[in-house]
Amino acid sequence: MRTLTLQRVKFTMGLPLLKRAIQEQAEKTKNFVSRSLVIGEVLSMADMATGVKCGIIYWLFGGAVRNLGSPAHVTKWLQPLQEQKYTGMFAMTERGHGSNVRGIQTEATFDLSAQEFVIDTPCENAEKMYIGNSMYGNYAAVFAQLILNGRSHGPHCFIVPVRDENGSLHPGVTAIDMMYKEGLHGVDNGILRFDKVRIPRENLLDKFGSVAPDGQYHSPIKDRSTRFNAMLAALTPSRLAVTFQAMGSMKLGLTIAIRYSHSRRQFGPKAKEEVKIIEHQTQNMRLMPHLATALALTFVSRYAGVLLDKDIFSGKELVNSRSLQALVAGLKAYSTWENVSCLQDCRECTGGMGYMMENRISGLKCDTDVFVTFEGDNVVMLQVVVRELLAQYTKQYEKRPLSSLLQNWAESGSDKLRTSVLAFNVDTVGSLAFLLKAVNFRERVLQRGLVARIYYKVFTEERGKPAPQRDLYENIYRASSKTAKSWKGPECSL
Repeated sequence: MRTLTLQRVKFTMGLPLLKRAIQEQAEKTKNFVSRSLVIGEVLSMADMATGVKCGIIYWLFGGAVRNLGSPAHVTKWLQPLQEQKYTGMFAMTERGHGSNVRGIQTEATFDLSAQEFVIDTPCENAEKMYIGNSMYGNYAAVFAQLILNGRSHGPHCFIVPVRDENGSLHPGVTAIDMMYKEGLHGVDNGILRFDKVRIPRENLLDKFGSVAPDGQYHSPIKDRSTRFNAMLAALTPSRLAVTFQAMGSMKLGLTIAIRYSHSRRQFGPKAKEEVKIIEHQTQNMRLMPHLATALALTFVSRYAGVLLDKDIFSGKELVNSRSLQALVAGLKAYSTWENVSCLQDCRECTGGMGYMMENRISGLKCDTDVFVTFEGDNVVMLQVVVRELLAQYTKQYEKRPLSSLLQNWAESGSDKLRTSVLAFNVDTVGSLAFLLKAVNFRERVLQRGLVARIYYKVFTEERGKPAPQRDLYENIYRASSKTAKSWKGPECSL
């Protein structure tokens, strides 16, 4: 299966359309993000393992070079990648650290005399795990703690050789096959260990931090935390790519289930032909909401792709687009969870036929279940959303404290009146205007409730009393998840 997937990747990436897409990534031509995302969605619908492996090589490894490296790095690494002279992998997750990237333990120590970095795995928890393409790839984009004179400057990304052109491992590199998984059997995931592997100083992707020949560290961003956030923000497009792959999976599953529901007949009036099962409300009402969600996600995800294109083409750093980062994080969480729910309903609505691997729904379920985890655990993604919500709320009060307070009171009073027996509204329940108002109302209420509970927690702790945690966490989850759902509403589909 892995060999077949590798052959498919080579064939696919040799197609003129795909070669042009990689060239557009290197040159950052206008709208290259949107085009690449749609290509990834279509590839995943044809074969999920091929789509994911192409994403690892070109979106993750290639994206790291493009977004974290200098123009010289892009020229050196992306051209031969386009020509399939080598393949890459993306090594961030460790045995001991997944979502907490700041805490990764792989070390990159600079050797001044040799002008080299020494990449080392100091302990078992520092092993790079779940690394896609680890059994075939030639180079890895490795995240490690950059150490100068015994001092860490935080995680940075390095290009580390793993195999030569003949497929033999480089000295000091160990690659262990993780073997069988729930799905994506065509993707080779493994463990990487580095035993004092030396790489040239130039292999540090130095857009946000560089080391001069004299061993001095330089960065255009002085604050370490801000610099780290800028590095992760640069990887936002690959997170949106997961949303497109999840959408492709939903669309394929729904196409199969709805077509089947139009062909199979069950029950009906006596002495007459049985009716199509899609005409039964129990069948229709399980599939149609998922279809509507898939369409809404398509609109808003493409909208997010357009926003990314505008920022990248204009040279704007994504770290300065916090609202866009929150949008992409919320979309990733919502779309992947919705994909799991959608495919389960598609499987049930196709009966025993849906359980057969030849009909693809079961395979899609197994292949895409991991989407809720990689490129950021979904619960952590919701925390990105709620952090931005609270930041916007705080910023509003810092700029105009009095007017913001009065506006909040007015909105709160208006919302209470709108939901009371005295309310009078000419909007019909089915109109887009009413739905948009309802979504905005829900978001305002949840945001105000979350702020009130955080204030209560801080106030009670200042008085020396323990504050309840569970209620606060529940409100954080509700506020962020409902906000993510509201983004697929009318204002994003325009």
